[in-house]
Amino acid sequence: MTVRTTNNKTRLSRRQRTASGASLILVIFCALGLVALVVGVFQLYRIMGGSREVRNAVDAGALNLSKRIFELRVPADSNYNDVADSNGQVGMSNINRVWGKAYLINANIQQMQADGQLGPNGLGNGDTAYQAAQNINDQLFQEVSCRTKHSDFFNQVAGFKQATLLSGDTTVSKDTHKGNQESPMATIAMVDRGDESNIVFNPNQLPKMVKASSVQHGNKDYLSGYTPMQANNKNFSFTSFHVGEMPHLISQDTFDKNRADHAPIGNGTVIPNAFKIDGTVEATQGSLGAVACAVANPQRQYSLAIPHSYVVVNFHNTAKWFVEGKQVNQTNYGNKPEPSKQGVKKKQLTTGGFLDGFASLGNEYSSGGSLWQMYNALPGDHMTPLQKILQRVQEIDPNYTITQLQGLMQKTNFDPTVSAYFIFPVYHSPDQTDPQIQIAAANGSLPGWLSKNGPPLDGIQMSIGDETMTKDAPNTCTDYITGGPFTSDKHYTQVSGKFLWTPGSGYGQCLGVMQMARLTEIYFTGQPN
Repeated sequence: MTVRTTNNKTRLSRRQRTASGASLILVIFCALGLVALVVGVFQLYRIMGGSREVRNAVDAGALNLSKRIFELRVPADSNYNDVADSNGQVGMSNINRVWGKAYLINANIQQMQADGQLGPNGLGNGDTAYQAAQNINDQLFQEVSCRTKHSDFFNQVAGFKQATLLSGDTTVSKDTHKGNQESPMATIAMVDRGDESNIVFNPNQLPKMVKASSVQHGNKDYLSGYTPMQANNKNFSFTSFHVGEMPHLISQDTFDKNRADHAPIGNGTVIPNAFKIDGTVEATQGSLGAVACAVANPQRQYSLAIPHSYVVVNFHNTAKWFVEGKQVNQTNYGNKPEPSKQGVKKKQLTTGGFLDGFASLGNEYSSGGSLWQMYNALPGDHMTPLQKILQRVQEIDPNYTITQLQGLMQKTNFDPTVSAYFIFPVYHSPDQTDPQIQIAAANGSLPGWLSKNGPPLDGIQMSIGDETMTKDAPNTCTDYITGGPFTSDKHYTQVSGKFLWTPGSGYGQCLGVMQMARLTEIYFTGQPN
């Protein structure tokens, strides 16, 4: 009995030791598994955290690119110095001003052609203005679509950020690998198509034959962005910039739908407003990358205008002298009364004798005073031609009104010794954005940029209205007959005027010349009183 009991206890002790050993092994494996899980979770945390750090760095780099892309600028052509910045350069913020000026020039030429007033220089000037704008645009396009420039702006921010949760070289850098596989145009896009550009305009400032695509924002009209429009058979497109919007990130899906290579506009060099950047980090665990897309916005608006341009109003007075129904002489007279001017000397009459004819001319200007008074010296519709002048002045200042123009002419003293008056802007801002319309006589104080002897006008002269004819007023005539049956004949004057408009496109600064052509016809009948 004793021996059996001992054997049983021995077997029981062995079984206990075996179970205990198995439990210990299980505990060890569980501990190892738990350690592996902890290590795995930690590694996953590092990877996910590092990925988030890479994304944040790439986002910051893309935003920096969208903010600093406006620093890239190219020199302005001499034709576009007035829409350049204070350093004579053009960047993304003011490229729409360049295209806006080219658009107005060509719109004016299109209107001239429709009115039958297109001169021999018109089409050539339109072509030159358009090509000069295109050259500036293409130079700027090369700058803003350059991957190297993108990398520089990206690395200014992202290059100083690290994925600290990773190990190894964790500096975030621009991914150049994709650049070898994708077209450079894959990094640029034109988003917000059909929305506003940064060009404010007044629909009334455009010639009537040209209609621009526009968008209203607030109480202002803006030229539509990335919406093809035409003038003088030429295509124009403006870059979209939302009013008051900061540069910001957008989704890659939105970007890809508007990529320059997937959905081009025009000739393919329209200035983009959105940019994509790829960033990567090479760590011990491998490489991590991220993509960010951002929209640029200069947060600056401009008016559609030709800043360095002007309109001319001039006066030309002609006297035509008739004896017995035939014109015998033609003379000019000034912008002030001339009490006695002889235009006929010893003209033989069929009724006998010789006639000397005289006239009192320039009496339409006897009241003196303002340019407005002289503009209205004879009766007639003067507001319709004034609207023609206003439309051109609005190509300098879109918000200028007929009331302002009339008031300015009333304040301008009329100098009878001067025939031409210039309507032009004066600027105080270095980028020519605050026009103050002034009028000065040709011999008065004119701005240094104004070229009175520029290239020939693009248009040809045409009458666009008449002043009412008056008889024997305000100019009168008299005569003396010697050697005939009577000493004086029946005589009278007819005084009239025409509005002669010569349009200009603004290519050579001049937007047009309105001539007040006054005519005094002096008749000596050869019949006795």
